[in-house]
Amino acid sequence: MKKTLYILAAAVLALCSCSKGSTSIVGGHDNYSYTAGGRYMMYIADDLVAGALEDLEMALDMGKTEITWASRFNGMTIVKDSENTWLLSYEGPFAFDGQSYQTSFTMTATKANELKHANWNTSIVGQRVEREGYRCTFESVGNISYQVLNTNKGWDALYGRLSMLVYRNNEKKDGCILEFNGSPSQATFLRGM
Repeated sequence: MKKTLYILAAAVLALCSCSKGSTSIVGGHDNYSYTAGGRYMMYIADDLVAGALEDLEMALDMGKTEITWASRFNGMTIVKDSENTWLLSYEGPFAFDGQSYQTSFTMTATKANELKHANWNTSIVGQRVEREGYRCTFESVGNISYQVLNTNKGWDALYGRLSMLVYRNNEKKDGCILEFNGSPSQATFLRGM
């Protein structure tokens, strides 16, 4: 129990500077072989970003501009920015690995093809506040591309970088990068940035 309470602390104390994951698609798959910090960042890329994309696709199919159904993103707003681009905003409790904490983000999602289950170019900026004075900020470095190659659900190819800064009582404790270059299982996690 104590380990889960200090997941951000574990990110700071992770022993490995890089590692590989073990899942081949994102979209709610929580099986990662990363260190604690890498797993945490995969929760952002998978549960948060891919989860928001799944709800966006459902909302577009239903003609909705807010997530009002039973979803982890209940209350997320969706604003059409241009022909194929939407702005998503969420603030509220959100669970990673069974631990729910206040999370907020804004995300831009641009549809890269006309399929119902589409390829997306995304950019995200957000933060998450946890216990014991720990919090993190996260953002994409440029765009992160979520692509469908050989799956009907989720995305099996990601390209781009996600960064995260970890703070305790407003003192920076660590900086991490998760770099995607194809299969999510081949993402590279680097810390100490």
